[in-house]
Amino acid sequence: MLSATYRQASEPRPDAAAADANNDLYWRFDRRRLSAEELRDALLATSGQLDRKPGAAHPFPPESGWNYTQHSPFGTFYESDKRSVYLVVLRNRRHPFLGLFDGADPNATTPQRQTTTVPTQALYFLNDPFFHAQSEKVAARALAKAADDARLDELFRLALQRAPTATDRAAATAFLAKYAAALTDTPPADRTRAAWAALTRVLLAGNEFLYLD
Repeated sequence: MLSATYRQASEPRPDAAAADANNDLYWRFDRRRLSAEELRDALLATSGQLDRKPGAAHPFPPESGWNYTQHSPFGTFYESDKRSVYLVVLRNRRHPFLGLFDGADPNATTPQRQTTTVPTQALYFLNDPFFHAQSEKVAARALAKAADDARLDELFRLALQRAPTATDRAAATAFLAKYAAALTDTPPADRTRAAWAALTRVLLAGNEFLYLD
């Protein structure tokens, strides 16, 4: 892990590309999307909600109350802020989040995962309550700063691990103003928080957050 090869970034280099266009010699890192587990953990870590303690027993109902059948099997996915490795795994049903982002099929051997880009993934970022909740918590962490510039710096630090560029600042400022102005049915006191949450969703749904460079 400390080798120069392992620590390569994904930025292109014309001289290396000319000599090894297919990256057979690993002169750069092959950019990849976060796995389903990594993406879920990253959302929780960015929002400050990730529970890093080891997993404990799931709250299964008492055996005396079981009435599962072949046609009505157990199928509960328990809510948890722990790392995805501790999520309950059901052999007869894929976890809704992990399955959507190409997680392994728990009922089959998965030597290599697919990486798909499908409309339902984009719809997840638009509509899912878990994603919206994490975005609101990230926005709240940024809003704890007093000045707008400091808030934007904090938001980019949390979401993308870098400072915003001048272009980022201009686009974000315009987005916040336009979004807040459109919230005519929202109390004025809540418009700032809603606008920052929306901006956070844009950043967390972007390729810079979803892909590892």
